[in-house]
Amino acid sequence: MNKLKLLLLLLIPISIKAECSNQELTRYKTLAGNVDYYYEYDGNFNITVYNLSNELTVRNLNNGQVLTSPSKIGEIKINGVNPGTIVKLGLYPNRGDCSDYRVQTIYVNLPYYNKYYNDEVCKNNDNVLCSKWANTNKYSHEQFVKEVQKTKKDEIIVETEPEENKDNFSILGFIGDYYIIILLAIIGGGIAGIYYLDKKDKFDF
Repeated sequence: MNKLKLLLLLLIPISIKAECSNQELTRYKTLAGNVDYYYEYDGNFNITVYNLSNELTVRNLNNGQVLTSPSKIGEIKINGVNPGTIVKLGLYPNRGDCSDYRVQTIYVNLPYYNKYYNDEVCKNNDNVLCSKWANTNKYSHEQFVKEVQKTKKDEIIVETEPEENKDNFSILGFIGDYYIIILLAIIGGGIAGIYYLDKKDKFDF
């Protein structure tokens, strides 16, 4: 009986699941470290993930969608994403015993789009609500204009004064600075003149 069991064990294939080694994980993490992304706006956002090895799979953790690059070093696109969305992307090995390990997580923080940013009220105005990517979803156009007008900068017109005659300005300035000395000199000269004339009349010289 024991020999029969041993024979059956030898005939039936036994599958032993191998584990993902640290060396393999390190290699996949290195591949994932080269991955980057950018996004464009055309009414909604389109995300492009590039430098993606064909050994990696991208999983959109927001909706569970699995995306794989068709080329050895390629890119994938996620189109039609709403403004203000935070897209969470997980990078996984796409085969082997490491396929259940997330080796990288990418967060794509998409800004809001401000449909009012080109409004007339935003000219010469540094209000944050006038930014192209400000979140103005809670404002109607009337509310937006009212809020932005609080910091509206009116154009400042500086009037230039006519240039004064430099010679006149210099003479008047000199008199203004030294008028006491000039006045004392005139008074002293007048007294000296009177004294001289008075002496001349008395001594007739």
